[in-house]
Amino acid sequence: MSQLNSNTIYAYPRLSTADLWFMRLGGNGLGNLLITWARCIASARRHGWQVIWPTWFSYKAKNWRLNPYDVRTYSDLFRPTDAYVTWPGKPWRLMRARATPESLVERDIKPGSVVQFRGMQGFFAPFVADHGHVLSELLAMTRAVHFDGWRAAEPAPIAIHVRRGDFIGRAAPATVELHNSQLPLEWYIKALKAVREEVGQPLPVWLFSDGKNQELDALMRLPGVQRVSFGSSIADILAMARCRFLIASGSTFSMWGSYLGQLPTLWHSGKLLQPLLLDDAVSRGWSSGPSGLEFEWTDGDALPAWIGPALTPIEGDLTTID
Repeated sequence: MSQLNSNTIYAYPRLSTADLWFMRLGGNGLGNLLITWARCIASARRHGWQVIWPTWFSYKAKNWRLNPYDVRTYSDLFRPTDAYVTWPGKPWRLMRARATPESLVERDIKPGSVVQFRGMQGFFAPFVADHGHVLSELLAMTRAVHFDGWRAAEPAPIAIHVRRGDFIGRAAPATVELHNSQLPLEWYIKALKAVREEVGQPLPVWLFSDGKNQELDALMRLPGVQRVSFGSSIADILAMARCRFLIASGSTFSMWGSYLGQLPTLWHSGKLLQPLLLDDAVSRGWSSGPSGLEFEWTDGDALPAWIGPALTPIEGDLTTID
């Protein structure tokens, strides 16, 4: 635990309204929670603040009822590093300090205050340029048991993330216009076929999803599509980030895979909410023009020319499917 100092300004990612400091009641999914955390640590680094360890453990009755395969308590994903204020300093500081909303960070904040970060204001924009710091801090606090996918010797070239779970199936155009909407499975199938046709090879796929097998059956029956799970939500995000190309859902879970791995990403029309990638195709040697490494696609659209060079197997990659 870092030492408390009356002259220090603290930063705290408050992940739920009902935050009891040792557990939370309700709250968002991991992708959304990580946005609050990342915004906090990026701002703290810029200002020289000390971060108080967030309350990850959550109890949400709906998850036990609707998602018995993943109740999403998040109690075993992370452990604090020495960079954080933890117990007993955490409650002592939060009880006694002047709480300052994140919106006031540009004002003169008194020493001993705690700047509280809440919600998902700006999504990834406040920390998109802090990729290296966010990635290193996330890896440092993630428990070792969740690294199997991140350390995989031969990750699949293509990752697909199909969000189901608490996302709602809607008819077009609500699928695009509303958040938390399921994308049609047929769109994923057509997108994969188009990418494979562009590459000229049926490259292997890792399929990540919180849906049931029967919901994903048509996609899983395509050759070379392997449904994978590495045991937890953070393990799957890290595994996804190790692939070379992502066909994404319209969720922050997909956004984290794309951002952490800096993956070229194909999004459904209307679902590319903001840019997440810092690199471009020129530096990767794939093209001599504008990158377009993250793009929206509808059936019938032409794919960017860089996809072929980006996904052509190189020595050490998984072989293509016979």
